Amino acid sequence: MADDHDKHDEESTTATATAEDEKEFKFVEEPTFDVQYTGQCAYEVKVSISPVNQSKHAEEMFEELRDGAEMPGFRKGRAPRKLIEKKFGKHVKNDVEIKLVGAAFQKLIKDKDLKPLGMPDIDGLEELKDREDSAPLEVTFKFEVSPRVELGKYRGIEVERPVVKVDDSDVTEHIEEMRGRFAIFEDLEGGVAAEGDQTIIDFKGAIDGKEFSGNSAENYPYILGSGRFLPEFEKALLGASAGDNLNAKVKFPDDYHAEELRGKTGEFEIKVNEIKRKNLPAIDDDLAALAGHKDLASMQDALKKQLTDASVAQSERITQARALAAVVDGCTFEIPETVIGKIAEDYLENEIKHMMSHRVPKSAIDEQMETLTKNARENALNDIRTLTVLNEIGEAEGVEVTEADFEKEAESMAGRYGLPAETVAQYIAQSDERDSYESRIYRTKALAVIMDNATITDKELPREELDKEIEGNKHEHGE
Repeated sequence: MADDHDKHDEESTTATATAEDEKEFKFVEEPTFDVQYTGQCAYEVKVSISPVNQSKHAEEMFEELRDGAEMPGFRKGRAPRKLIEKKFGKHVKNDVEIKLVGAAFQKLIKDKDLKPLGMPDIDGLEELKDREDSAPLEVTFKFEVSPRVELGKYRGIEVERPVVKVDDSDVTEHIEEMRGRFAIFEDLEGGVAAEGDQTIIDFKGAIDGKEFSGNSAENYPYILGSGRFLPEFEKALLGASAGDNLNAKVKFPDDYHAEELRGKTGEFEIKVNEIKRKNLPAIDDDLAALAGHKDLASMQDALKKQLTDASVAQSERITQARALAAVVDGCTFEIPETVIGKIAEDYLENEIKHMMSHRVPKSAIDEQMETLTKNARENALNDIRTLTVLNEIGEAEGVEVTEADFEKEAESMAGRYGLPAETVAQYIAQSDERDSYESRIYRTKALAVIMDNATITDKELPREELDKEIEGNKHEHGE
């Protein structure tokens, strides 16, 4: 969700840039502002602009029109002023009013050092139609500014760093997983199907004697225990031999992803063509060679280093998350409701898409909607607070992003993805990518301020406990 928050920063920048485009606009008499802060980063500002400003700028515009206007019966630039005013008066009035309002907003945000989220809503524009030229131009700006934070303590944070030691049992466990990846299914001679075996089957199903979508297949490879088929189907296959003809009655759950099958019972005919059992390779030099290593000893050394590096990286991420959370908890925030709502909406939409991609029934999603909505809002708030704190620390510490930072980021990405550093550098230098990477680098440097000044104490933990905390952080951030 960092990107969503950056988007709001961009909107604020756009508003400021638009204002700066008008910076040459000169007021004869400066506008007055009655600034009302209504809370949660929302402002209502009553603006009054003296009519002398309209007179001056209207005069300039009429002169420009007179010089360039072509009127019937007159040479270019020779038409009488009154004729020009009669023809273009309404246009000039509207144009001057728009410029005055825009310039007033520019002056407001510059004088008050405000960072609006986009352009303001403007009350009173319709009433300008009936305004006398001698009356002041009065409108009200309504807008929200970027989230605000009053920083608490961010230097000298005390935090525990979880440490998980990698031992030989971890290496052995990893090698066992590797054996599974290099395993080969071989024909089972004279045995019966057990969990983990691959069965090659033909099947055909019907409900009340009628076929349905997805009811049949030939030579379908199915691994027992994978849970891809319903329990009654798997139960029929367990203990079967090659050549067996089986029957299974399968009750489709009430929340089954195919709505037309929910709650119904299907009758399946199954033919077992083959049974294959996984043959695991031996733990030896040949296995190491398959994995790209010289021999078993070098593979074990490499795996231990790899696991140790991964464990250290995990510990550092957890330590950073703990320190940052402690800083955030010590801050006071004001956050526009529209920002919270937009980011929460994105979180909710992404979560629903994720659930649907995993075939979670719509009815189940609807039942959880209250919880999903609540979690989305909490995740949005957490993201906004975190980003706002890092941005504020960066400003307080004078953090800057240099070309050297971009070069370092390119080198790091090149190493992770196995790409030439020049290619990566060209990619992140693109205008639509540069701003995003600049924001990330900026916040990374702000986080480094926290970590460089933190008091860190190591605490050894079982791997299971660290994994649990990592999963908790992922869930908290909606990953």
